[in-house]
Amino acid sequence: MPVSTSISPVHPATRPSECLGSRGLSIVAVLIFVLLLSGCFPSSCRREEPRELFPSDSLSRQIAAGVPTDTLLLIRSVQGTPENEMVYPRTVLFGKGDTIYVGDVQSGDIFLFDVEGAPLRSWHDDRLVHPYLAGFRGDTLLVFSPDSSRVYYLHAGKIARQIVLPRPGDRTALQYVTGADEGIYLKVVSPDSGASIFRISHTGRQGARTNLTGPYWRYAGLLRAWGDTLLSLSGYRPVVDLLTPEGRTDTLALVGFDSPMLARSRAFMLGDVREPPLLSSSAAPAGSFLFVLNLRPGRLRIDVYDRSGRLQHVLTDASAAGGREFFPIALDVRPNGDDGYLIAVTTHKPTPKLLLYRWERPAVA
Repeated sequence: MPVSTSISPVHPATRPSECLGSRGLSIVAVLIFVLLLSGCFPSSCRREEPRELFPSDSLSRQIAAGVPTDTLLLIRSVQGTPENEMVYPRTVLFGKGDTIYVGDVQSGDIFLFDVEGAPLRSWHDDRLVHPYLAGFRGDTLLVFSPDSSRVYYLHAGKIARQIVLPRPGDRTALQYVTGADEGIYLKVVSPDSGASIFRISHTGRQGARTNLTGPYWRYAGLLRAWGDTLLSLSGYRPVVDLLTPEGRTDTLALVGFDSPMLARSRAFMLGDVREPPLLSSSAAPAGSFLFVLNLRPGRLRIDVYDRSGRLQHVLTDASAAGGREFFPIALDVRPNGDDGYLIAVTTHKPTPKLLLYRWERPAVA
């Protein structure tokens, strides 16, 4: 069964994991989401899958076929810390030092590992309901709690302070948050009000608002900062939207993105199927590259793009697969030496865990 999910407004609990924006997300909702990621709705399960592609997707498939595949070196696979094991590790971030943080939206725990993947400790605070790791300000970890629409500033394992974000009028709206030294960005995606990106200062003062045009579902996806540019991932199409500090917007097509679900994506856009397939759930910029988690049933695939959006490398780890049950959730990347990178990936199935990899970029001939 192909990996697919729905963002139909009729079923708010079955939206992507960023349905964290809905107040009162329950364990049942999380389990429903996991079920959908591993299968599809009856309405979208058909004996004959669509085959026709958009011309741009067909070109991308041809480009991808000529890009070399590199095998990642697995450094460590770990399921938690001495205190707790992971349940649903939805976000992962490399810390400012030699640390890795993982936020578990089901247990409410935040896990800390060293840069080699060794478990250090975990934290739990009842105020951090469904903690979503949003970035850093200096050495302070920013944690978004969608139930309260707050960002908590976690320093040395304790909450130093908090700010309140604008609360969406639509209780089923999707919310995505990322933070950096200069401020916090909130993206709200709703079938009722469309999609918008808000900038909020670290004092909680709301700044500019950017309204995104087009169908709301196109903007469902995480936010990441790449230098002074904000990246807005589209989980349902192979594109990334860009927002400059001056407020200008642009769209970067991921040329070379290939997926078994591109034909279904086209069919959804033409109205032939009811639910769009989820193509990517996470991406991370590092150095001059953008690393995109290309969702494939049963295996790990990470696409590496340059700043122009063209595919340069394909990264895999066949040993990580656990049959069709294997499903990665999130990734983060940091440079490691002149041509090396450390890649952290979290999975939910068949076992919730953190996978830490090393990739040595091949020398240019």
